[in-house]
Amino acid sequence: MAVEQKQIVGIEISEGVSKKTGNAYSIGTIHTMTKLAPPMGADNVSKGYMGDKYQCDVEILRKIKHLPFPIVADVSTEDVMRFNKRETIVTDVRPVETVKKAA
Repeated sequence: MAVEQKQIVGIEISEGVSKKTGNAYSIGTIHTMTKLAPPMGADNVSKGYMGDKYQCDVEILRKIKHLPFPIVADVSTEDVMRFNKRETIVTDVRPVETVKKAA
């Protein structure tokens, strides 16, 4: 398990019952900003951030849904295998601060 400080710019909670199967579903998604890697060559440019998203348990998001976004948080992640594919899931979120909006 890894813990990394990330800027969380949004969250999504989607719950309901599938019209197709009749099974209940509960999906949590965290949207973060991930810093771009430095450029590989002198003539290349790489600046800023890129949006990233992680799946997580909805209960994790219920703890932070009342906060004004964006926030900075310690995000615990774990790599799991799903359908023979490595996937990073969020296992915990601990808010550190609210990001100040530019004036």
